[in-house]
Amino acid sequence: MPKKVLGMLGSPRLDGCAAQLLDSALEGARSAGAEAERFDLATMNIGPCRECRACDTAGACTRHGDDMAVIYSRIREVDAIVLSSPIFFMGVTAQTKAMIDRCQCFWVEKYVKGRRVYDGREKPKGLFVACAGSPKPTIFEPSLHVVKAFFAAIDYQYSGEVLLGHTDDPGLPPRKDAALKQAYEAGRRLV
Repeated sequence: MPKKVLGMLGSPRLDGCAAQLLDSALEGARSAGAEAERFDLATMNIGPCRECRACDTAGACTRHGDDMAVIYSRIREVDAIVLSSPIFFMGVTAQTKAMIDRCQCFWVEKYVKGRRVYDGREKPKGLFVACAGSPKPTIFEPSLHVVKAFFAAIDYQYSGEVLLGHTDDPGLPPRKDAALKQAYEAGRRLV
């Protein structure tokens, strides 16, 4: 049975640099025999966490009526996730962060309830691909902390990142080509 890889794009630009990095990683996974699908978080109905704390007792988010149910299902089913976001004010986008915050129920399941969703099978992997207009060498650090915490909470093994900074640079094309190749190879390694 082929491995399954889920790509989650957190960019409001569905064909921008973050999308291109994500698509390259997913293509790499497909080239290694995986089935891959892409969710565009900006087009999905995902409300923010209301901190109702229902997941503390239920072990699951009890908010209904949005698209998180399909995301929860895929998180439990796939073998790897490629999370992609442009960097806004040194963090992931609001669309990405809303999805991450709604995964508190996985944190409760793992750390409070003591249940491991993936016992008996290989631990799923998580890859982060991101771009930023700024040339600052520290531009990705805050988002890396958030993304690593997300993958830890959903009990995925963090498998690295592909980061493309200073995308506003007129000399971007060769660096972007290199990053797209790096994303493709990272996608292959997930499988």
